[in-house]
Amino acid sequence: MTIMKLTFNPAFFDPVSRVGAVRNKHGQVAVPVPGHAAYVYSEAIILAVNVALATHRPLLLAGSPGTGKTTLAANVAHVLGWRFYPRVITSRTRARDLMWSFDALRRLGDAQASAHAGAGSLRSREAYIEPQLLWWAFDSESAIWRGGDPGADGVTPAVDPGLGAAATPAVVLLDEIDKAEPDLPNDLLEALDTKRFTVEELDPPRTITASHDQVLTFITTNGERELPAAFTRRCIVLKLDPPTVEWLVSIANFRFGREHEPLHRAIAKRLKVLRDAAVRQNMREPSTAEYLDALAACQRLAIDQTSPEWQMLEQAVLWKREDALPPADDE
Repeated sequence: MTIMKLTFNPAFFDPVSRVGAVRNKHGQVAVPVPGHAAYVYSEAIILAVNVALATHRPLLLAGSPGTGKTTLAANVAHVLGWRFYPRVITSRTRARDLMWSFDALRRLGDAQASAHAGAGSLRSREAYIEPQLLWWAFDSESAIWRGGDPGADGVTPAVDPGLGAAATPAVVLLDEIDKAEPDLPNDLLEALDTKRFTVEELDPPRTITASHDQVLTFITTNGERELPAAFTRRCIVLKLDPPTVEWLVSIANFRFGREHEPLHRAIAKRLKVLRDAAVRQNMREPSTAEYLDALAACQRLAIDQTSPEWQMLEQAVLWKREDALPPADDE
């Protein structure tokens, strides 16, 4: 296939030139990841990633479920050859949880045991520090020794949780930030803006710093909560459109092969009907991942839309509700 030709200079991120990249008839380019599905890039996505890298700003990805927000970060890390640190945000996540944790309870227990046994001094505070993904992304060398000196007495080296080659820059994914408490985005502002934070539990406190071109941060939102204006101002924002039939077929063709395109298109059209019905009923829309699950099941079980088992498969994989499926004539 012909490689996509961009109308701008992708100086920092160029998936088009990646070995194995292919272009479809709609001008989209896909980059396969060994062991994973290919990601289908539009020119708008490639531009947004380049802008984020050029400006040293986080890339805030907005859009409904199934638009490819979460999988984009992993594929970008693969294309760049950078380490990858993902974290799903929950209602319990605090900003510090993304930087470091300190096991005060274990330290208190050790202090009590030491006093009871009449032992010597307690282990250093570094022994109770656990670096989290932003620390690893900013400065993996200091994270290994928990902010202390290499080989410090009683301090075991921490294990880097990142995916990818050591000593490379890092891609960070903060997934579903609107699930967090309202204060979290503002509490992250300084760390994401300056690429710096201070570990207060160390003695003395230590500032962890990254160079601006060493970290690319992706943040996803489903739009369930309005993010603070100050936070949004410091991000590059990309709104990913809901999946179209053609986009779904493109992804399916890259994953399962063009020889199955009639099935891919038929189920993509059906998915659109289900998504439209879900919107009308104010319910969750079936996602791209569920569409691909349906195709995988059809391919491996030799089922298609003419099979007697199709409605059961559709209910179990795509609709996932007790109420009746929307009629086929809605298409």
